[in-house]
Amino acid sequence: MLTLSFLAAAASLAPTAVPAPAAVDAFAIRAKMVHVGDGTSVENGVVVVTDGTITSVGTAAPEGVPLIEVDGHVSPGLIGLRDATGVGSENNETTRKLTPDADVSRAFDPHHPGWRRLVEQGVTAVAITPGSSRIAGGTAALVSPATGEILASRAMVCLGMSSSSISSEVEPTSYAGLYRHLDEAFSAAAADSALGMAKAGRMPVLMRARTRAEVVNAASFAKQMGLKGAIVGAPRAGEIVGSLKDAGLAVVFDTFRVGAELRMARSGKALADAGVPFAFVTDATSSGPSAMRMTAAAFQRAGVAPQAVLSAMTRNAADIAGVGATHGTIAAGKSADLVVWSGVPTDLTSRVEHVFAAGRHVLDATSAEEIGRAHV
Repeated sequence: MLTLSFLAAAASLAPTAVPAPAAVDAFAIRAKMVHVGDGTSVENGVVVVTDGTITSVGTAAPEGVPLIEVDGHVSPGLIGLRDATGVGSENNETTRKLTPDADVSRAFDPHHPGWRRLVEQGVTAVAITPGSSRIAGGTAALVSPATGEILASRAMVCLGMSSSSISSEVEPTSYAGLYRHLDEAFSAAAADSALGMAKAGRMPVLMRARTRAEVVNAASFAKQMGLKGAIVGAPRAGEIVGSLKDAGLAVVFDTFRVGAELRMARSGKALADAGVPFAFVTDATSSGPSAMRMTAAAFQRAGVAPQAVLSAMTRNAADIAGVGATHGTIAAGKSADLVVWSGVPTDLTSRVEHVFAAGRHVLDATSAEEIGRAHV
């Protein structure tokens, strides 16, 4: 049950008790458990929000601030590191393999109806990325499906280091050619270009690699160039933890599909044990909006601790995307992207009941009334 003593939404929602004022600058949420996202939790926790930013998390509710009391749990909004909802073919370039400065945020459709399905799963940020057929396809954009805002237009530069980037018709036609093209592109990159910023450690990379050999080669290249970021794919990452750790790379796992091998989940356990960060994609258009949570549940069945799985979907994802200072955990100074769950967030039986994005109440799954998206 949610007791609302104010209105924290751009579109109106009549509260169950006393009518609320049209706008509120500050409020607090008290929950049975607040999951911070960094592996810790606060029992009977209180999160205080002012002007869309978290100002404190603890156990005391400040006086004079409207209080929301929930019977369930609160977590940071979930973050997926690859999605193509509403993008269509705008993120694909079929004639050129090197377009590292292409800005994928231009393909973002904030009004696409598919975004709401992600919000209903507790997802408050996703990365829209270039297609995987290019060696350097452009920069990924981190966007909010809840508010329709672009959170970071040049969040990460995306590199294709798998067989998907090799073609018999357009160079490169071999792995040797792929790395030769990358070497030349990084060598010639201007300081303010995407590759130049990545080489200087000012922009993280997302490197698509799937097979064991592809991942080892990508990790070696990243170490050689001084790149920081993550490998996307790598279902056998658990077998090469040493290479990943040596290169300082994280792993972003694809969604877990029914019938697929469990080695991906076992890899997650190996990475967690070794202290190598990992996160997940959402891929809602191909796998469904609940696919990330289902993948996370498979990792838990393989022995990954629930709090580590939640961190993968929150703090780790934010850190990989370069927005850890503002997103990913419930901490003072960060954006108030919060999800109210009926139970433990990583339990598939738990339901999303409410979603707040930058402090705005954008989803009430417990009411028959509709809360409009904050940007509509």
